[in-house]
Amino acid sequence: MSLPSSERLPNDINDLPPARQRHIRRQPRSASLAERQILLDSLFKLTAPTPAFFLKAFLGALAVGGAIYLNDPTILIVALVILPFHTPLFGLALFPTTLKFKHLLHAFVSLLILLVLTSGTGAVAGLFHVIPTPDRLNIYRFSGLYWLDLAILGISVLVSSLILLRQGQVPRGMGVLLAYTLLIPIAVAGFGLTSGQPQLWSGALFVSFIHLGIALVLAMLAFLILGFPPSKTLGWMLVIVTLMVTFALISASLNFSVHQAGQSPPLSPSATVQAISSNTPEADASEKPTLTEIIISEGFTPSWTPSTPTNTPPPTQTATPEPTPFWGIVASTTGAVIRENPSFDSLVVAYANDGDLIEILDQETASDNSRWLQVRTEAGSTGWMLGSLVNTQTPTPTPQD
Repeated sequence: MSLPSSERLPNDINDLPPARQRHIRRQPRSASLAERQILLDSLFKLTAPTPAFFLKAFLGALAVGGAIYLNDPTILIVALVILPFHTPLFGLALFPTTLKFKHLLHAFVSLLILLVLTSGTGAVAGLFHVIPTPDRLNIYRFSGLYWLDLAILGISVLVSSLILLRQGQVPRGMGVLLAYTLLIPIAVAGFGLTSGQPQLWSGALFVSFIHLGIALVLAMLAFLILGFPPSKTLGWMLVIVTLMVTFALISASLNFSVHQAGQSPPLSPSATVQAISSNTPEADASEKPTLTEIIISEGFTPSWTPSTPTNTPPPTQTATPEPTPFWGIVASTTGAVIRENPSFDSLVVAYANDGDLIEILDQETASDNSRWLQVRTEAGSTGWMLGSLVNTQTPTPTPQD
């Protein structure tokens, strides 16, 4: 009578003794090939799309669109909780190790459906949009890369990879952070596309691609470090290509940001700006009141001067009062929109960045009591900007020769 020389391993890693499970999850490199395959199969099950994934994707995307349309942070938080964990992203990250094209296709299609649903609801919100005043969701920040978002993205991806492998569970808490950094930018891109804000659309779309690329690269590197490197040359090539494309996108984004910043007039970091209210009781009732006066210390002199009337009336002629141009500095970390007319529904003609120096030509109060300023940028674009986004100021006069 002969006895079996070895015991057949179960198909599910959860059927193994707890001590052996912990050993395989913590030290995959020291496990046998059969045990490593069981661990990979368990990761496939965790990252495979399910009907619940698509249901949560649909409901969460609807909540994201509603939050953007209503400008409501509470609804946005509910949407982030409802949205499913990004299991397809980690399924894609496992492909260089396994090279299973069927699993790759399922993960890619699932992730694509999630992105399309989210951007679609954002686009619907943009069709019926009302420009938020103030922007309580801070959606305009996604028009460019932000270091805090990148830090949140990197930490959440690395921690999620560790929990998936070591604990065999889907980290729901990390899913909220991933949804915020990966799905909200694509929803904002859809909103910008249909709301007539091309700069917001292109910027948010670019940010969403960069975030996805960084998340995919970090997940690949995490699985590699934790004991699942690519087994073939093709797998290594995929990792290298993904890394190169992501770095190219980041470099292009940084170059674009530097180019945009170079178009703004430089301000000395140590310059102190003090806005002092002033009224002119001697002015005629038909003249508009003076907005504010500015004192800029440390010898700051504007690189350009506002236009002023050049015609001097004859001594016997009474001059007709004209609006006096003033200086203004944009005070909005997300930038400001300049429109053709003083109305939220008017066409967008230009944009201004935080800290841009602008010339204020006129002011007007709309029917909804919102205050608008007619401004001219350094590039020469003229339009109307919401007054709450501008520190209205006028430069200190410089002596004339």
